[in-house]
Amino acid sequence: MLLHVFDTSKMDNYKCSLSVVDVYDMAQDIGREFESIIDAYGTDAITGLMPKVVSALEQMEILAMKNERENTTVDDLRATIQQLEMDKQERTEDRIKYEKEMEQIEDKWREDYNELLTTVSRLQDDNRKLTESLQAAEKDKIVDSKSQVLSPDVDTVALQRLRHSVDQMRDSIRSYEHQLYSKSNEVDSLNVQMDRLQTTLKDLRRKHRFAQVQCRGLVEERANILSQLQKQQKEFISLRQRFGVAQKENEDLSKYRDDLPDLKNKAIYDLDDPDRPKFTTNELKDILTERNELKTRVNDLEDELLQYRPVEQSTISQERDEIQETRVRRILLRNCTRTDGHRQNPDTAPGDKEDTQVSIITPEISSNVTSPIRSDDEQEEGPVQGPLPLEPDDAPWKRNPESGIRKLFRKMFAETNNSLFSKTSPKHPKLSLSKMAVSIGHSSIMGPSEV
Repeated sequence: MLLHVFDTSKMDNYKCSLSVVDVYDMAQDIGREFESIIDAYGTDAITGLMPKVVSALEQMEILAMKNERENTTVDDLRATIQQLEMDKQERTEDRIKYEKEMEQIEDKWREDYNELLTTVSRLQDDNRKLTESLQAAEKDKIVDSKSQVLSPDVDTVALQRLRHSVDQMRDSIRSYEHQLYSKSNEVDSLNVQMDRLQTTLKDLRRKHRFAQVQCRGLVEERANILSQLQKQQKEFISLRQRFGVAQKENEDLSKYRDDLPDLKNKAIYDLDDPDRPKFTTNELKDILTERNELKTRVNDLEDELLQYRPVEQSTISQERDEIQETRVRRILLRNCTRTDGHRQNPDTAPGDKEDTQVSIITPEISSNVTSPIRSDDEQEEGPVQGPLPLEPDDAPWKRNPESGIRKLFRKMFAETNNSLFSKTSPKHPKLSLSKMAVSIGHSSIMGPSEV
């Protein structure tokens, strides 16, 4: 009775044509209409309407997702009902077949029982007739014995014959009763066996279904394994080909290496290269030292010219600073000559590392000399400034999740400005259904609270 509760026509009428994709299409069309209204009348025209439309679309989205879930549930129930109806039909067929078999067995049992009853009744009639004839014969014998004396041989022979026939009839009746009892026992045992066979048949059907499912799974696994084996064979063939090519290239490279001369610890230069090395290390060292000495002499001459040149008192401090800078430069140049000489000379002694350390330290000295002295207020460190930590209510894990509709409108109206409504209406790109499905593909499955 429960299987006929759900009618197929009612279930077909239960489905609704509205889906989540349709809701997003409506939201996209409404967003375009809002853009046209903003272009024509400004953002003030839809300031109060926009939140209401968004909330209505969110409710429609929730209802559409709920409708889809209910439709899937209805489809599952329909499939379950069909399966139950098929099982019921199979059970009815089995029951009809069982009833037919039982009727055949009962008919056969009735025939045997009727045959036995007819045999018993016939034997009872024969027994009754014999008893009547025996009683009549005894009465006649008594009468005849009184009237006339009969021969004793004739009476004893007839009496023995009758007794023998009566005993035979009794034995046959007993045998028939025993056969009837055995047949009834056989019928009971057949009923028990039939019940047992029904239970085993149900178990075998269940095992057969399970074996079919396992067989299908094994066939699918076999197909997957064969496809993977074919792919592996193709990859193995391609790897073998690549290995052959690589082996051939390796042999060619080994032959080419054997043909090349030994160039270990040797330098090769191109004669046509203008940037090839043309000086030895000692010659380059002498040139650099001579250059640095000339630079120092030029700087000394410039200092002497500055001292002998008449200058104003206002520029005396500047000239002193320049003199200090030139002196620092001179020291730096001398240190540079030493470091250049050590870098160009590969046989630099370990004790010459102190000069390089002096040349590295001198830029810091020059920066301290040339830089003006800072005041105490500037040398004091100011307070640390930076963004304050977020409040617990503003934490990312405590923010309310947005629905797919709000994300869609945010993409359509808030790409250039953070506010939802702006005075100028920027031309936003029109979102197609594919882009919208990609951007909010999970919202139609996960629900508005999980988007």
